[in-house]
Amino acid sequence: MGNLENNLSSILSEIKAMDCPNGEPKIIAVSKKQSLEKIRALHALGIQNFAENFAQEAVERINQLDLKAVWHFIGNIQSNKTKLIANHFDWVHSITRYKIAERLNNQRKREGAMNVCIQVKLDENDARESVKPIEVRKLMDEMQNLEKIKLRGLMGISSPVSSLEEKNDHFRRLNQLYKELIIEGHEIDTLSMGMSDDYKIAIQNGSNMIRIGTSLFGNRDY
Repeated sequence: MGNLENNLSSILSEIKAMDCPNGEPKIIAVSKKQSLEKIRALHALGIQNFAENFAQEAVERINQLDLKAVWHFIGNIQSNKTKLIANHFDWVHSITRYKIAERLNNQRKREGAMNVCIQVKLDENDARESVKPIEVRKLMDEMQNLEKIKLRGLMGISSPVSSLEEKNDHFRRLNQLYKELIIEGHEIDTLSMGMSDDYKIAIQNGSNMIRIGTSLFGNRDY
C-alpha cells in the first residue's frame, strides 16, 4: 500500500505549502468503489473521514469495516434511503430540499445531531440537483427547527467540464456566500468544495473540507 502513503504525503505537502484562507482543509477520502483493504490502510495512515455516495452499498461497507471513523454521505439522497443514511452516517453534504432534511431528522435514532451541508448550485448549466444561491437562506431558515440536524455549512461541486477560470469563479462565489452568511450571524464553519481535479483551486478560494478520491486511492476497484 506504498502508493497510498505516497499519495497522502504528496497531498499533505501541497496543502502545507498553500495559503489557506479559511484554515487548513480537512481531507475526506472518497472511498466509493474502493477495496476494504485500501480503506483500512488509509485509516491506518491517519485518515479518519471517509465519504460514500450510494447508501445501501455504503452501509454494508461501513458494517464490514467496523472502523472508528467519521462517515460522510455525498451523493444524491432518495427519500427511500433517508433512514439508512440517518442512522449510519455522521455527515451529509448533499441537502437540497427541506423534505429530505426533515426525513433525516425524524428518522435519526443515533445519539447526537447529524452534521449537514447545503449543496449549492455553482453553474446554471449543471443538471445536478442543488440549491440556487438565492434560495440558500430560505432553506437555512426552514431547517432551524430540526433538532437532530446541525447545519455546518455549504457544499459545492464544479462541473468537470468547467475551465480552470470557471472553477475559480465558481469557488470564489461560493466562498463569498459563505462569508456573507457568517457576517449575517449564521453559525456555520464548513465550506466543502474541491475534489481530485480541482482541490487546489478550491483551497485557494476558501475550502476547508476537500473530498479526494482518485488522487488518494488511485483508480477505483470495480
